[in-house]
Amino acid sequence: MKTTPTFSVLNHGMSIHGDVAADHGMTCLGLIDGNLSATAGLLHVGTGGVVRGKVEGDHVIVDGIVEGDVAARSTLLINGRVKGEIFYAGTIRLGLNANLESKISRVAAIGSGSDAHIFARESIAVDPPQPAELTETITAGTPST
Repeated sequence: MKTTPTFSVLNHGMSIHGDVAADHGMTCLGLIDGNLSATAGLLHVGTGGVVRGKVEGDHVIVDGIVEGDVAARSTLLINGRVKGEIFYAGTIRLGLNANLESKISRVAAIGSGSDAHIFARESIAVDPPQPAELTETITAGTPST
């Protein structure tokens, strides 16, 4: 017997204050003031959608705004705004409208549920040098008299 995929939608004008966990795909077009996670399927923060918390799923698309960390176990597509750390274990694509205030890290694996953020990081972005490090670099290249 063939089963129909299950998918949930939080529509425009709707809001949830608290964490949302799903075992299937979901689209957020409204406001979630809490964490959003899905153990399977596509997790989509659509245009006009806002999540103020962590977003985690297998396949994640951000077209709206996420004010928190984003973690994708397989694929990640960002064409919206993310203000938080970004973790991905598969592939990542940044669209033309991607607006990131983030550090992007490629990771070996991302757990689900209570293990959500326990994984080995392989950082892509580097922290900017601190003023003391810049001074040491400049003085090291200057000949002494």
